[in-house]
Amino acid sequence: MKLAVRESGDPKGLPVVLLHAFPLSGAMWEPQLEALKAFRTVVPDLRGFGGTPLAAPWFIEHAVDDVHETLSSLGVDQAVLIGLSMGGYVALRAVEKYPSRVKGLVLCDTRAEADANENKIKRAAAVDFVRAHGVGPFVGPFLNDALAPKTLSERPKVVEYLRGVAEKASPEAVMAALAALAARADMTAALPKITAPTCVIVGSQDKLTPLVLSEAMRARVPGAELHVIPDAGHFSSAENPAAFNERLVSFLRRL
Repeated sequence: MKLAVRESGDPKGLPVVLLHAFPLSGAMWEPQLEALKAFRTVVPDLRGFGGTPLAAPWFIEHAVDDVHETLSSLGVDQAVLIGLSMGGYVALRAVEKYPSRVKGLVLCDTRAEADANENKIKRAAAVDFVRAHGVGPFVGPFLNDALAPKTLSERPKVVEYLRGVAEKASPEAVMAALAALAARADMTAALPKITAPTCVIVGSQDKLTPLVLSEAMRARVPGAELHVIPDAGHFSSAENPAAFNERLVSFLRRL
């Protein structure tokens, strides 16, 4: 599937691809676009989110092939993949399947491990909840768990921004993505085989993919670097964009 994309920045710059988190769309990367104006920035919407239609069921492997086909259609042979949470799962699978296409890798608030049984059960329950109640009642508690306390108490515009992006998703898209997340493969064994320069970024207060998991990824990927974003939870790119952008752009300029 060719994904809906938004392009910005310098068309002749280093291509960077921003892969969004669940249950958001490429719109979540708005706080990064100005900082990335020196790069050719490609922001796709994964299946069912933003401007891309839903083709369900789908797996992370389908999303990888979607990104591959989309980049080919844009004439992009090699790019830096930047993925947050679900986008990180796509990026990890992509660097394994299409290593020659990956100039660099940025893994944000994500993990290499597959869902444990407890998490699979939680995702199944979330599917039932969304089917019964819709996306809105799901998004509120989800963001309360995902965001840092300071974001929730002092940054209402960030909370509303993320809520607004998430609530545009259809129940069918959210349910399909939950199933894809539950079914994803364990990528831990693939980490030592990564040869692309790799940067791991995580919010200091990320409860969904905590720091210890990012430290484990950094230790397993040869030459990887790790940056912790202060006062940020699971959506570090939106919760503390100044610190996030500084770390991201610094890495990209060294490629």
